[in-house]
Amino acid sequence: MILSFSSSAQNMVQVPAGNYGGDGNNAPSLQLHENHTFVYTDLTKKSRPIIAEGTWSVESDELVLQPNSKVHLNKRYTIVRDGLCIKTRKNFAFYTLCNCSKTNQI
Repeated sequence: MILSFSSSAQNMVQVPAGNYGGDGNNAPSLQLHENHTFVYTDLTKKSRPIIAEGTWSVESDELVLQPNSKVHLNKRYTIVRDGLCIKTRKNFAFYTLCNCSKTNQI
């Protein structure tokens, strides 16, 4: 007898719309809208501000951003803490952005 269990249902992580991270000035901010558009703001480096808009999707356990313009932006984020936070890495900098409206559940 062979038993097979599919884990595809467990890998279907849904990232709720909301605000992830800080205010954009002191920490990066990512706003995910229900219509699968996003606004990313990072003004922490005044000499190189990053403001991007585009669309987002979920592939397996990753959030994938597709900006409308050519901007240097991390495009893949791993979904952690049951969808409450997303994390990414750029060189030696590690970022974890949590949904501000769900912080009491972390």
